[in-house]
Amino acid sequence: VVKGEGKDKEENYKRYQQIRRDAIRRLVTMNFDKEVSKFITLTFRDNIKDVKIANKHFDRFVKRLKRKFPEFKYVAVIEFQDKNKRGAVHYHMIANLPYIKSSDLQTIWSYGFIKINAIDKVDNIGAYVIKYMTKDQADPRLQGLKAYNCSQGLKRPTEITTWKDGTDLTKMLFDKLSLKEKTPVYSAKYTSEHAGQIIYRQYNLTRSE
Repeated sequence: VVKGEGKDKEENYKRYQQIRRDAIRRLVTMNFDKEVSKFITLTFRDNIKDVKIANKHFDRFVKRLKRKFPEFKYVAVIEFQDKNKRGAVHYHMIANLPYIKSSDLQTIWSYGFIKINAIDKVDNIGAYVIKYMTKDQADPRLQGLKAYNCSQGLKRPTEITTWKDGTDLTKMLFDKLSLKEKTPVYSAKYTSEHAGQIIYRQYNLTRSE
């Protein structure tokens, strides 16, 4: 729920969107590896615009995959096709599926069409996924509904916000992980009501620089 009026409501909504995007990005980064994961787009043959109906079909698809691949896990975000054309619901999903033919996966989906994108050269798959969360997240069809779906039991990132003895945690991590020698793969600035300006940086520790 986004409270406020006018400009305040708009600013609150922007902060809410940023928090939600960050949560999804971290969730994807924690649980999926570009070497083995697949990025899949699922579209409907019919012009389904109702998110609740689309989600019922998506849930059935997930159950069928879970029966076939017991270790299956995923994060999926909702997007709408161009409103001037169809405005239909579709999903972008990252999953740990093993090799499967596109035709076989489309048969399991059964409601339309699928596309598998190669992500083996993507440096930051969390950022790659959230780029599909466009302005459509403000669509009234998503009001009161989750903008993303995910498996139960996914690993959640550990966040350290203070250090009991007053140690400069930022400096300690930078020194220990040699972060000064690395370039962030993702960075953002935003203002927190309680903490002031927040500077967020994400590093890929497997990169040489």
